[in-house]
Amino acid sequence: MSGKDKPRKNSHRESGRKKKQKSGSGISQYIIGGVIVAILVLGLFTMGKKMFGGGSKKAGSDALVTEADARQTTEQKADNSVPMTKLEITVPTMNVRVGEQIPLDIKTEPANATNTSLTWTISDDSLADRFAISDSDMLTMLDGAEKHTVTLKAEATDGSGLSASLDLRVYPKIDPSKPMVAITFDDGPNPETTNVMLDAIEENYAKCTFFVLGQNAKYYPEVVKREYELGQQVGTHTYSHQQLTKLQGTALTQEIEKGVKSVEDATGAAPVLMRPPYGAYNDTVRAEAKKYGLCCVNWSLDTEDWRTKNADATYQMVMKAVDGDVVLLHDIHQYNVDAVKRFIPDLMEQGYQLVTVSELYAARGETLDPGTIHFRTDPTEAKEETGPATESGGAGTDSTVEADGASR
Repeated sequence: MSGKDKPRKNSHRESGRKKKQKSGSGISQYIIGGVIVAILVLGLFTMGKKMFGGGSKKAGSDALVTEADARQTTEQKADNSVPMTKLEITVPTMNVRVGEQIPLDIKTEPANATNTSLTWTISDDSLADRFAISDSDMLTMLDGAEKHTVTLKAEATDGSGLSASLDLRVYPKIDPSKPMVAITFDDGPNPETTNVMLDAIEENYAKCTFFVLGQNAKYYPEVVKREYELGQQVGTHTYSHQQLTKLQGTALTQEIEKGVKSVEDATGAAPVLMRPPYGAYNDTVRAEAKKYGLCCVNWSLDTEDWRTKNADATYQMVMKAVDGDVVLLHDIHQYNVDAVKRFIPDLMEQGYQLVTVSELYAARGETLDPGTIHFRTDPTEAKEETGPATESGGAGTDSTVEADGASR
């Protein structure tokens, strides 16, 4: 082999060695590049899970702590972002029976407030666990809260310092299986007598029904308003106590219409019950009453207080009431005041529930439809009370009017 061949041979080996070095370097670069890509992909995947909550849920204490921390962070942000500037809470009635649900109308401003949560407290500490408010803002007073007048207070949790309060009278729950009567009063109001009777009714957390004369309600709307605000039922006894079966056309319409309006003006709510003066009704009266959404209600026990004019006699008559009775009295007479003070607590002591007419019928599963006539409920079975109407239909006629002007 010539000398010229050696350099050529060495050059070839060196060239091969260089090629191998380049090839090894390229593989290393690919490996390093792959590792970097894998790290980037894993990092992006992890970030995506944190940002979008992807992947399966983790079990264990670490996951629970993370979720709790997230909730706390969200609440803190809400508390310190857009606070409320106004809080108002209203209810359709300030009177509620235990077990009844009443809706809370909660209004807050601004519309984009980020935290509208409220903390509720009650004025009587012994009743702290005797009320409940649902997620749908329904208030329920629970057993043990009856016969209390309380204030519920709501306070905002966003640091705004806003609060709102409600005054509520809580009445006992109605038990349909226990005896009940509806005490009703006609011809009022008379401030000198009606208010004293209301004092006794209020003190005992009883409920009654007042059939007011429109002309008296017009003179003393504040008394009618008190009846309504105490949770009593307010019905109409027409406007001026004319016998409806003797009226026709416009005269009949106005007598009923003006009576309804007087109640509505005093209470803000239209009545649903009407007691026809003297108990007189016929098809025409019932049809006219129906136009105003009124059910006619007479009575099953007449105390005849207007005849005896004696508190003891009235008391004895009322105490004869039995389950399902609708009892007739008048709240305009002074001689009835003492009777009312006595029989309200005594009836309750004997186990009678004193309820409004509408509550009595609802508890027995009976309806009071507009245009019908009713006298009492049957505690054992519902029965049709609307019989054939006659010109002198009902419990009274002209003969019930006394010479001294006393009337039903």
